[in-house]
Amino acid sequence: MTEFNFSVHNASDLEMQNETFLLYGPPGMGKTSTVKYLTGKTLVIDVDRTSHVLKGLSNIDIMYADNKDTWNWWTEFCKHAETNLKGKYENIVIDNVSELERCMLSSLGAKGKNNGVPSQGDYQFMQFRVVNSFRWFKSIAKRTVFLAWEMNDLFTTSEGQQFNRALPQINLKILNNVLGLCHVVGRLMVNADGERGFVLKATNSIYAKNQLDGRAGCKQSEIFSGDADVPTS
Repeated sequence: MTEFNFSVHNASDLEMQNETFLLYGPPGMGKTSTVKYLTGKTLVIDVDRTSHVLKGLSNIDIMYADNKDTWNWWTEFCKHAETNLKGKYENIVIDNVSELERCMLSSLGAKGKNNGVPSQGDYQFMQFRVVNSFRWFKSIAKRTVFLAWEMNDLFTTSEGQQFNRALPQINLKILNNVLGLCHVVGRLMVNADGERGFVLKATNSIYAKNQLDGRAGCKQSEIFSGDADVPTS
């Protein structure tokens, strides 16, 4: 019989757990380049083959995901990470989860009987696997960073107002679940002066959050250097 833990902890004694970031923006905006601002030993799982922009950085290792048999590769990688990577890297970066979803679906579709087109069941398999990956990676490294492309949808408020909203390109059925597992969701943007930065506070037109510190936004180079270590709601 399973023994459950029903311990109670006072909020004053809570300590910050491992951090999870989801950073998104259009292709070519500079998401992968943001990785160079991480300090400590970093492993990048290159799914979309853009890690060449990190060339020359000695604290970063690259592992190339299998883009063909992605479903089985990801399954085995998660097992490998638990045994061989836990505690070895301060940061693990998945670049990027949008392409990971598509590669998983293509891999599953290739094994099916619909001329390579994923079935409804394949979508469900992918959705559960992605959500579980976000939840599971929290225990592997001090900081996990998921990168994603950007998409837009039409968002309707409870008052009936409609806004075009920017959000990470993740399957909509699991979007809230995935983003709820992250401490930070940041949208990468470029201002009129050409300076890159992240929006960290949600608006009706931008999906974002920041549970690590009080910043509503920051420069690209400062995304991993918050000035507070106490989580805020």
